[in-house]
Amino acid sequence: MEQILSQEEIDALLKGISEGEIETQKEVVVEEQIETKPFDFIQYTRGKKERLPALDFIYDRFSKSFRSSLSLFVEKEVEISLEPMQNVAYGDFIETLPLPTNMNVVVTEKLKGFFIVIFDAKLIFSVLETIFGSSNTTKSKVEGREFTKIEFNVIKKLIDLVCTEMEKAWAPVYEIACKYSRSEINPNYITMITNEEAVSLCELTIEMGDTKGWMKVCIPYGILETIKGYLMSTPSREDSDMREKWFMKLKERVQDVPLEIRAVLGKKKMPLQEFLRLTEDNVIVIDRYVNDPVEIEINNKSHIRGKLGIYKGNKAVRVEEILH
Repeated sequence: MEQILSQEEIDALLKGISEGEIETQKEVVVEEQIETKPFDFIQYTRGKKERLPALDFIYDRFSKSFRSSLSLFVEKEVEISLEPMQNVAYGDFIETLPLPTNMNVVVTEKLKGFFIVIFDAKLIFSVLETIFGSSNTTKSKVEGREFTKIEFNVIKKLIDLVCTEMEKAWAPVYEIACKYSRSEINPNYITMITNEEAVSLCELTIEMGDTKGWMKVCIPYGILETIKGYLMSTPSREDSDMREKWFMKLKERVQDVPLEIRAVLGKKKMPLQEFLRLTEDNVIVIDRYVNDPVEIEINNKSHIRGKLGIYKGNKAVRVEEILH
């Protein structure tokens, strides 16, 4: 039998609900829990550093040329593989280095900056073993031991080798001049860069006989940003050839630019009223004696100093000094 409410029952039910006499089912609100994670703004900014394709080109050239020169240096076949480049915080990077470590500061004069070359201790002792003919060097414990003066001299020769090959590798992109500055065994002694600063890190894995070590090149990213325009595109051989031809053509054109050259025998300042009183046969005394050198001006600037005389019946000036 169907249970149907009458109109009176419906009115009573609605009245009870409105007056609160009849309880209704309460709405259950479930708060959604959102998982939050801390946001590292520094790490995010570092990861957003622009990729510089020319650096891959430079380090690829360097790894190949350094392999050949290092093989000649140790008189043993050497294999070098290039690891992917990274942008990391300098503080995070030095935490991965053992103590003592071998950090070498190389100044780049034309780049107006520096980079740091770090050698694996096992690699250094492998080079020493090869050069001095010892067979026990790499078998002994090398971690935690400081380098001797003789070992630092060998490291200095390795750095000179790195500087030479690095200059060659950079040449198609941007000309730099590398010069060894100093070596440190503790990263905290290198104060030219802060722990928070981002650095471009290149790692090369070097295999020398049975020894496998690494070499790392660390460049502050701020230094690279000063020449970012050169590093945004990868140069090709065709670009280098075209650039060389364009440079030679431009040099030829520049040499054909006409220059206004005049010999200044002397100068004199006088008031306008005195100048207006000048007549024929007046003598103007200038600021030089007869035997004083004569200056040659190019585009109203003095560049040459010489001696006034006569050459093949013509008045001439013999060059005696080039002014810088």
